[in-house]
Amino acid sequence: MTSSKPSWSDRRLPAFFTSWRTDWKNDELTPANYLDFEGGLRFVLAAAWLFCPETVEYRGGVFLKEQFRQENVDNWFTNLGDDRERVEAVTNQVKLWDTFVNTPLTDDDQLGEELPQLALALGECWQGVLSARYPDLEITVEVSDEEDGSYGPTVTFWTSPAVSPFG
Repeated sequence: MTSSKPSWSDRRLPAFFTSWRTDWKNDELTPANYLDFEGGLRFVLAAAWLFCPETVEYRGGVFLKEQFRQENVDNWFTNLGDDRERVEAVTNQVKLWDTFVNTPLTDDDQLGEELPQLALALGECWQGVLSARYPDLEITVEVSDEEDGSYGPTVTFWTSPAVSPFG
């Protein structure tokens, strides 16, 4: 799975949710109901930083504030020959396996199998948020999942000057 314009169009309800809904014997319950019943507000508030991340601008690039370390970015600029887009792409990577390292991903809830959908949702949100935040830049969001499964679902982005339709 690799996508430069992520689109989360194949929305399947997560296994843990369908099981929860079955336990309540109510097929009309929605994911929003789950958040309310299970005290999800704390998690949603924390997730806002994942879906609508803070960013910083540095050396002509845009970086996730949480991932940004000036020395690290400077080293990438040196190693990649001042290729700003590649530096942004490497620095801005969010590997979902690393994000949820303390969550069992292979239990009965099948949460590991849900991560590709989460990656697409995250990528779609970043595309919209960053495009609105930086209207003078072309934002490219990439969602990937390594074929060999070595890194799991990963989301990153880079910027380039917006191309004017008027030349």
